[in-house]
Amino acid sequence: MKPTNDIREKILSQPSYWVEGVNGSLYNAVLSYMEANNLNRTKLASHLGISKGRVSQILNDGEVNFSLQKIIEIALKVGKYPVFEFQDKEVFLEKESRLTNTKTISMNQILKSSANASDEKIGSETKVV
Repeated sequence: MKPTNDIREKILSQPSYWVEGVNGSLYNAVLSYMEANNLNRTKLASHLGISKGRVSQILNDGEVNFSLQKIIEIALKVGKYPVFEFQDKEVFLEKESRLTNTKTISMNQILKSSANASDEKIGSETKVV
């Protein structure tokens, strides 16, 4: 395994990495719902069944720290289905690696195409001049 993969695996093995992902998803869902429904924090708190202070905590700090039960309740109240999936670590890392490689190849193709287009443009401009 490459050193960068070792680092990535260490990051992925930290519970805080996954907790922050859930916190971010819940934050985005709550904020989107609030904006789409033109709710202030007091009305949002009432709708979610939590205190206005907790809403402020979510929106200001991104600090969720709810039980799994409460996260699911809030998600449903803002019109989202919370989807959790458990994957084998090796399968996850392999999929992530393939995705990263695909993105790298695509970026290289874009850069190469861009360079070829510039060369052609320069070439045609040279012929015209």
